[in-house]
Amino acid sequence: MKPIRSDWEKELRHFPLNPKGVPAKLKKSVEERIAMGVRPKRNGARTWTTAAALMIAAAALFAWREPLLGLFHRQADTELFDTKTERSVKVQWMDGFSFMSRYGQAFIIRYPNMDVETISSPPYDPQQNMTAAYEAMIERDKPDVVYLPANVFKNLAAEGKLLSLEPFIAKDKYDLSAFVPGIVDGIRELGGGTLYGLTPDYMSEALFYNKDLFDRYGVPYPTDRMSWDDLLRLAQRFPASGEDGSRVYGLAPFLASPSGVAESAALAAGLSLLDANGDWAGDTDGWRTIWKNVFDGYRGGWLYEEKSSSGPVSGVNYYKRNPFLTGEAAMSLYHFTMANDLVEAKKRYGLADFRWDLVTEPVNPNKPDMSPTATLNTIFAIPVRSANAKDAWEMIKHVHSEEMAAKLAVQYPGAQGTRKRIPKALEGYRTDAFYMLKPDPELSVRAYSVARNHLNAQLNSIVDDELKAAIDGVKSFDAAVESIRQRGRQAVEQAKAEERSALGKEAAALR
Repeated sequence: MKPIRSDWEKELRHFPLNPKGVPAKLKKSVEERIAMGVRPKRNGARTWTTAAALMIAAAALFAWREPLLGLFHRQADTELFDTKTERSVKVQWMDGFSFMSRYGQAFIIRYPNMDVETISSPPYDPQQNMTAAYEAMIERDKPDVVYLPANVFKNLAAEGKLLSLEPFIAKDKYDLSAFVPGIVDGIRELGGGTLYGLTPDYMSEALFYNKDLFDRYGVPYPTDRMSWDDLLRLAQRFPASGEDGSRVYGLAPFLASPSGVAESAALAAGLSLLDANGDWAGDTDGWRTIWKNVFDGYRGGWLYEEKSSSGPVSGVNYYKRNPFLTGEAAMSLYHFTMANDLVEAKKRYGLADFRWDLVTEPVNPNKPDMSPTATLNTIFAIPVRSANAKDAWEMIKHVHSEEMAAKLAVQYPGAQGTRKRIPKALEGYRTDAFYMLKPDPELSVRAYSVARNHLNAQLNSIVDDELKAAIDGVKSFDAAVESIRQRGRQAVEQAKAEERSALGKEAAALR
């Protein structure tokens, strides 16, 4: 039977010393260890001499304990995350309940000494300066972590009101290469060359295509970085005659309406119906070309328009409403969710029983590496005045960790994370079609800079009305374009007049 022994070397490191010398319990353990002769080959005298030397050294070290600890105190204070002291970190997010469900509870489980306090984001108000609203919230509530719209993030970074993450990243050797190419670069560009934040997810589109239909009709497969003109020329090569069920749509876009297709093509071309000042910007040859392509596509039947439906759609009907899933569309511009829909539609209902793959979405030929749809909508950052910066950085690391990415991939299978990982539905496919292109920082900011959602919706409705009238033969294409321009200018002028009137009433109320 092996003798029971005490690991006195470990005890020597951990046993509390006292000024009176070596504790009796430790001394006894050493003596018992020698008496049992656990290592018979070791010279007994040398063993005792070594043990005695260790005890003397331990006693001596006690006297110098405070000065020695002082040498390391500052380094430990700046480099080690405190997992013992009970405290809290304050986070601003859309709402506290959803943050705790998504990130907060897991953070508390990971660090039982930590608590998480949440505050809600400022309410969205298109008439309000959102940067000022977030500044007021930061000043009032003093959050440690903020969740900012891209334009607010850019403004606060430029004003020096966000803390650079670069020192934390360098200290922790935090691996930024684990993120999708272009995401970190895009955020750094918004920060004027310095990385002030990170984001765990974003949205972009890719072009899914039905390889069986392309082979059947002898059409070459689409390629990465096509232009919208290239895409539409491919779509025209499929037979669009026949009723539903026997015809093939060349393209089923995500925004499947005349105005939706026009808006998508305009994003790639860098066009907008409103300029930076909110004035009408639709009187250009570029817009006319886009509207003509849309008109030709719907008139020719090779562009799909989504059918209107009333009430919720579930079961097999949920999948049947998408012609790409039923094999009736050769291509589809869609988000990450399409991959899961393809897998589920086939497994549950026998739909989507064809070979498919994907390439990048169409791009602006002048910006071949930029995605027209990938935008950095919201970004986690640390206010420069945070008194709890280390805990804030630990929270940001937690939100962007591989563990959180894996958890959210299960909870939200259609979500597109910024970490490089291959979802199960895309195993064996061109996953990089979603990741190859970089988010365009200009588009990320523009998405929030002109806060006129109601006006944009009104302008898109005008485009839809007029193009549909031309597609149905009610009026000519030229007449439809002229009506779009006239009605668009009128709508913008009316919106500006209403805005001036509202500002006048506010000024009068303050006097």
